[in-house]
Amino acid sequence: MRRKLKAFTLIELLVVIAIIALLISILLPSLSRARELSKRLVCGSNIKGIGTSAKIYANDNNDRWMTPGFMNAASGSPSNHIEYLPTVNTNSRPPQRGEVGYNRWLESESEDRAGVGGSSAVTVTRAFWILVRSGDVTVDQFICPSSTTDSPDETENIELYYDFESIENLSYGYQVPFGPAPTRAREGMDNRMALAADKGPFYFPGAIPNWDVGRGGQPLRLDDSPKNWRRVNSPNHGGSGNGEGQNILFADGHAKFYKVPTAGIDNDNIYTVMTDIWDSAAVPGENRIHGDTPHEAPNANPYPGEEAFNSGPNGFAATDTLIYP
Repeated sequence: MRRKLKAFTLIELLVVIAIIALLISILLPSLSRARELSKRLVCGSNIKGIGTSAKIYANDNNDRWMTPGFMNAASGSPSNHIEYLPTVNTNSRPPQRGEVGYNRWLESESEDRAGVGGSSAVTVTRAFWILVRSGDVTVDQFICPSSTTDSPDETENIELYYDFESIENLSYGYQVPFGPAPTRAREGMDNRMALAADKGPFYFPGAIPNWDVGRGGQPLRLDDSPKNWRRVNSPNHGGSGNGEGQNILFADGHAKFYKVPTAGIDNDNIYTVMTDIWDSAAVPGENRIHGDTPHEAPNANPYPGEEAFNSGPNGFAATDTLIYP
């Protein structure tokens, strides 16, 4: 007697397909999240490796981290300042002075002992390129895998240049190395100092019009939810205006992911410049929590801690962090 074979009916097959689709819809967000967390770890490893190379560099350079040559006398002088900020934006033509990639084929110069000479238009990113030229870090290591806008610099003859080709060729920012010596990255700084991090939100002027975000017109506070801070986090992890946080490298060489940018000493926002408006009644410690964006800061082209205590270049705060770009 022939045995009757069992088979799926059409309805049973559709039910199986529906169950599989449901499981996929449930698992996909988890897989996507796991992938992002993996990228975040690689990003943290990248910036920690950059810090290790910076420390090796410092061992051979009087304990000083990478600093491109510049006109020291121009620091804090509004009439003759260091032009490291783009005047309009990175897509403007002709390129603006201080823009990443502008005059990248020219070596920046320092003053001589008499205070003569030196560069007044020089980018912060030239400091990172010093490590590239030395062979300690590859251009690939300057790209955060979570970034959707950045790609490795394709320069072949690295030794012929002194900067990255474009702002899109690196995903990390550095403690602004211009200004009084105590504000520049070096060995022996307070271990809580943030000296590098994921690229900040303020490279394009006017990207963040003011600090009244996240609280219905009220300034952000330290106890606000990280979700409210997303607009002023690095765009690397989540996109511009929706950053989930940033990997931050500290002076002792360790790196950690923070969901808010207030990771500096005394809750200093690492992407802004400390102001001299001490502890407003509305937000205690606002000068550190918020500060001024680089383009809003005094003298148009600020260095870390500029005029935080007194007017003039001697009124700086050496514990202020300003990660740029």
